[in-house]
Amino acid sequence: MLETLTLFLNEMEYADYQVIEQVTAMSRWGEPRQNTAVWPGYNSAIIVQEVDPVKAKGLIGEINKMNAAAFNNSELVAAYMWGIEEYTVVKPVE
Repeated sequence: MLETLTLFLNEMEYADYQVIEQVTAMSRWGEPRQNTAVWPGYNSAIIVQEVDPVKAKGLIGEINKMNAAAFNNSELVAAYMWGIEEYTVVKPVE
C-alpha cells in the first residue's frame, strides 16, 4: 500500500511529503504492529503538506476509494487532515 500511495502522490504532483517506513501502531480495525514476537511487523506513515484545499480533499477522496476497494482490514489506510494556523515559509538558499 505504501508504494501505491507514493506513486499516487508523485503522479498528482504533491511536492512536499515525508515517508516514515517503520511505525509501530495500534488501531481499532486491525492487528497491532509492534515489531515483537507477539505482534510482528510495522505500519508506515506518510505526512503530506498541501496548501491547496481542493488538492488536499482530492487526496482524502482517493484514499476513501482505496479503502472502499480493500479486501481486508490490513489494506485500510487511515488519513487525517487538519489546518495549520502558523508556519515558516521556506525559501531556497541561493
